[in-house]
Amino acid sequence: DPRGARAREALTAGHFSGAPTQEAAARRLGLPYGTYRRHLRQGLDLLCEALWQQELHDPR
Repeated sequence: DPRGARAREALTAGHFSGAPTQEAAARRLGLPYGTYRRHLRQGLDLLCEALWQQELHDPR
């Protein structure tokens, strides 16, 4: 899923790869800041959904 791939890239660049600012993460990906933010929001939404699904369907 291309949308999911871009979302994962934005999430990784912004939160897990050590970019000092979101602007730096956007530059690293070669994206305009607004586009980066849109993909980041999608990535966060996908991550939250996956975590909720795991919590609901894989109780420990």
